[in-house]
Amino acid sequence: MGNSLKGISKKDQSLRIDTTFKLSAPTPVWPPGDGFATGIINLGELQVVQISTFNKVWASYEGGPDNLGATIFEPPGLPEGFSMLGCYSQPNNKPLFGWVLVAKDNSSTTNPALKEPLDYTLIWSTTSLQINQSSTGYFWLTNPPDSYKAVGHVVTTTPNKPSSDKIRCVRSDLTDQIETYTWIWGPGTSNDPNGFNL
Repeated sequence: MGNSLKGISKKDQSLRIDTTFKLSAPTPVWPPGDGFATGIINLGELQVVQISTFNKVWASYEGGPDNLGATIFEPPGLPEGFSMLGCYSQPNNKPLFGWVLVAKDNSSTTNPALKEPLDYTLIWSTTSLQINQSSTGYFWLTNPPDSYKAVGHVVTTTPNKPSSDKIRCVRSDLTDQIETYTWIWGPGTSNDPNGFNL
């Protein structure tokens, strides 16, 4: 019973090696790295880079989780040819920990993967809020060209529209639906379905 073979001694069980195994091609030499996905990630028609260094754009010091506010950031000094897709926001009840992807068009010029927005629409400002904040914040919706989608918002501290080269819109077929992960901030201490929320 079991997996035993009768009549075969341990001496007979080892197999002889007739030839040495050789790869069909030399083993590639991999460049040394500083961690996984720390360089340019090629997604076909888009190249993306993860950025985790930020400049603060606007901050509220109340509202949101634990009533500690939230901060809006944008990535500074992007790599050559890369564009911001949107600002980064985070509640102030946690140390800064996030990152954003910035993108570069890697497609043909006849059907580019990225385009500048047509315009911006001011969707909300903090001018009338009686809260402790770093300055007045202006939240802008990016108006994409036909067949493109905005994948982020722009936040400024002036009522002037951002420049069209501030952000890029992504061709629709390269995007997907997203789900809201968690509530980041609102003027109150909980998510208000009828109010402004990040």
